[in-house]
Amino acid sequence: MNQFGNPINPMNPYMNMVNPYINRSTQQNNGIIWVQGIEGAKAYQIPQNSNAVLLDSEREGIFYIKTSDNIGMCNLRVFQYSEMTEQPTQNTPNVDMSQYVTRDELNAILSGLGGNSNGKQSVSTAKSAKSADSK
Repeated sequence: MNQFGNPINPMNPYMNMVNPYINRSTQQNNGIIWVQGIEGAKAYQIPQNSNAVLLDSEREGIFYIKTSDNIGMCNLRVFQYSEMTEQPTQNTPNVDMSQYVTRDELNAILSGLGGNSNGKQSVSTAKSAKSADSK
């Protein structure tokens, strides 16, 4: 073991060197893989029969899914994402009110049809009008 606690590799002496100025905790990226554009995603190496989600560091809202088959051939798909914010709940449904009449318009229509002065038509008036038509 070398002075930094790493095993010594006699075949590659440069591998035995460790930069003491690199903080190992900053190297961890919590499983997020960042690439520089689509060219970086194309160049990113993954093993056979695996996949990886790659986030673009140059274009916000873009990520790539790279998959490889059993012989190592890769397929790259590009996606765009955006943040979904919670919409406030509404107590009333969204209804197109232009399809309906107002109370005043309805009263005017009913008064024009021969209703009484308060905009209401009695049931007996409608019944007598029907019976007169049928005779």
